[in-house]
Amino acid sequence: MLKLIKCEFWKLKRKHFVSFVVFAALLFPIPFTALVLAGSVGNFTGFDAVFGLLVTLGEPVMLPIVLGIVAAMLFFMERDNDTLKNLHTIPVSPVKIASAKIAVLFILGLIYSLATLLSSMAGGLMAGSELVNIGEKIWISVVTSVLYTASTLPVVIIIVGLNRSYIFSIILTFFYTMFDYMLAYGGQFASEEPAMKLISNIFPAPTIYRWQAAQFVSPDSPAYSVIEPYFLPLWMVVLIVFIIGAISYLAIIKIYSKHES
Repeated sequence: MLKLIKCEFWKLKRKHFVSFVVFAALLFPIPFTALVLAGSVGNFTGFDAVFGLLVTLGEPVMLPIVLGIVAAMLFFMERDNDTLKNLHTIPVSPVKIASAKIAVLFILGLIYSLATLLSSMAGGLMAGSELVNIGEKIWISVVTSVLYTASTLPVVIIIVGLNRSYIFSIILTFFYTMFDYMLAYGGQFASEEPAMKLISNIFPAPTIYRWQAAQFVSPDSPAYSVIEPYFLPLWMVVLIVFIIGAISYLAIIKIYSKHES
């Protein structure tokens, strides 16, 4: 499996996209740093504020879009290079090949998240604050990368299933990410509607945000007492996202295997 993962990275290396992912992660914190320098963000300042903005507002948008583009590259490469027939001559099952491609998505998600953390540290230093609770922030970054990568797998089902163009895949990923993002930040915390409560429990981004909010909303905030009942513990978020990811993984494997047969 490790050899297959390395092969997938070698394929991406030709497109120089991995370097772009890291570069984008390093550039994206710039506007958030400028916002923090202009004034405190809630009860947080400096490093805490930059990191909080990136994890709760930046990564939910950028990471799924980047991973959707990478997924299209990974699953379309053999088709575009007319090398699908070559895969039939090697003793490796389509299940392992597709699993390696998905593993690459998780690795890239982790790289992006850690690069974002490093960039937020630079922003915090620019804001004149100390870099505190690094271990906790590394943990939040790792968990966030895994959760949001898993939440991207449903759109990968459509990318692999329809097997269309890169442009279609990018547009699809963009609209999926924006829809999920709007559900997370569309005011569901303040809603008593049963439908909104259901959505915030079964869709990835709203579910993840209900855990993230507990990490970044200060107990001293006036809004804390209002939204505290809607916080979710990490184990519940992991369970929900794991179910979504597992179902998506099985669907991707099944569809990809049909393409290869």
